[in-house]
Amino acid sequence: MSKRAKVALLIDTATTWGSGLIEGIAEYAHAHEDWQCFLGPRGKYDRSILPDNWDGDGVIARVTNQELADQLIAKRIPAVNVSWYRYGEGQIARCTCDEENIAELAANYFIDRGFRQFAYCPSTTRPNYVDRFGQAFIESLRRRTFPCHAFVPEPGIDNFFPTASELARMVEWLQLLPKPVGLLAFDSVQARQVTESCHLAKIDVPHEVAVLGGEHDLLSCTISSPQLSSIDHSPRQVGWAAAQLLSRLIAGEEAPREPIYVPATRVITRQSTDTVAVNDDLLALALDFIKQHSHRHIQVTDILREVPISRRALEKGFRKCLGRSPAQEIRRVRVDHAVQLLCDTSWAMPRIAVACGFERSELLTRAFRRELKTTPSEFRKQHRKDRQEQAAR
Repeated sequence: MSKRAKVALLIDTATTWGSGLIEGIAEYAHAHEDWQCFLGPRGKYDRSILPDNWDGDGVIARVTNQELADQLIAKRIPAVNVSWYRYGEGQIARCTCDEENIAELAANYFIDRGFRQFAYCPSTTRPNYVDRFGQAFIESLRRRTFPCHAFVPEPGIDNFFPTASELARMVEWLQLLPKPVGLLAFDSVQARQVTESCHLAKIDVPHEVAVLGGEHDLLSCTISSPQLSSIDHSPRQVGWAAAQLLSRLIAGEEAPREPIYVPATRVITRQSTDTVAVNDDLLALALDFIKQHSHRHIQVTDILREVPISRRALEKGFRKCLGRSPAQEIRRVRVDHAVQLLCDTSWAMPRIAVACGFERSELLTRAFRRELKTTPSEFRKQHRKDRQEQAAR
């Protein structure tokens, strides 16, 4: 019997990101390897170090401190870093989610909902972190000629409970932002701090400030009031890809020179961004009608029966505010709903089509191709639980 490889998982077990990574690693190991995985309960900000007497064969870790990076390099042990931190860059293989892809996804999400004013709130718990994610979001907007207001945390702050002065600064910053504004926060923990500050400032979320968490964490999202929208970083896909890479390293392959980046899956929409930014009351009524009735077989004529506006004014207003026609907005909302169902359920395509307002699956597929350049089946195959097929592609 061959010896089982010993693999240490230095990953937090307290967040959706960490638990998703571990699940993806386990799925790969069950399918392709006979690893003995070493894992203990760990918080996101716990300082992870290997025991000095560790004699295992490989490590998958969030390398978030120089000490761990130095230890892995000194031991010459096959290792994969699944963090955005770049300790050991060029000496430790890295496999993680794509910061620029996620930033672009966030920018497109807000722009598609009519926002033309933007803000970014970095993490206030990582004073020495180089925030390339926020930089990518601001740069993505700059390329489209949109400015982005950025909060500047107090130097030296490293606490989940903001000081009174820090909280007052954030409240003042939020009050001074142009409204309505699409605000991206570094992660769901930071986004929740933003929504709490909005409550103190008596700012309406989402109609004045729509808040999006840059990293999905189920607990932070659901205990927030209102519940938070957030970006799914595909942790299970990242975990699978990291485990596949470690398997190659243990087999003797050289580490890739460049990081392996896995694209984000989607934005999970909840109440904190459940709005479309338009200043015209009649257009807002039309958009609300679409949102409330998109599951039915509605057409533009149904909107005109409910909203006292001419077809020409409706078309012109949608083009000006959203850059698309009312019919295109109906399709966008339906496809967005279909994306959520494809990711969160195992429903068959005919059921999803009906739930999203399409009479037949073929019409859902046609709309999916127009909006996302793929089919619902391919989308599900790529982003759901079949990690084996994804890794083989």
